[in-house]
Amino acid sequence: MAVAHGAQTVPVVVAAMVVWWALITAVIVGGAAMLTRPSGEPVDVYGVPNGLTALRAYLCLPLLLVALLSLPGRLALALWGACGGVVGLLDAADGWIARRFGPVTALGKALDPFMDALFFITAAIGSLSLRMMPLWLTALILFRYAAPVLATPLVFLSGRRPELVHTLWGRRNTVLTGVVLFTLLLVRIAGGPVDVAALWAALPTLVPTMLLHFGALGERAAAAPVVRRESSSEISGTV
Repeated sequence: MAVAHGAQTVPVVVAAMVVWWALITAVIVGGAAMLTRPSGEPVDVYGVPNGLTALRAYLCLPLLLVALLSLPGRLALALWGACGGVVGLLDAADGWIARRFGPVTALGKALDPFMDALFFITAAIGSLSLRMMPLWLTALILFRYAAPVLATPLVFLSGRRPELVHTLWGRRNTVLTGVVLFTLLLVRIAGGPVDVAALWAALPTLVPTMLLHFGALGERAAAAPVVRRESSSEISGTV
């Protein structure tokens, strides 16, 4: 899956990053209306936690390019481990800073699971490209993170408004996914059997926690309040 690199690829890479960063900026700016504390009090700044969340999103495309471009020797693995580790640590840092120093905002709570999805989808595709993850595990991680994102609009169209935050099992699954990725990176660097390591590390940890996470999301959606839509007759009666 690696892409050959050279002078002709530079404009494409630069253009892709500019478009990506513009898209992420539009999402962050568009979410300004959600800069409120849990109490509903408005917040007039994005704050460091939301800035770190945005930085995590900005870095996902460069991280993916590290894996997809044909870099010499083990340079790709080294850069992947270093850059991926930094981006992954930002996930822990933004939440800790928000809880310790503030501000905790509705925007940050809503963005966090979606940025996790973005990072781990990037990590799964990049790991497959670097031959440090089997195809079945890549598909599992893609499904785990993409399914809730794709299901959210359908839940909202049904009129339900569940809280867009992590579940307990979702957090546990995310931590375990990071551990599995790091383990497979070490196995790949050592030249070990990645497929065997994936079976031993991922099957007993990621599958059950994913199913429990999906179950918790389903219970949350079922228990969420339903927004009542006024009928056309009710609306005309008030005119």
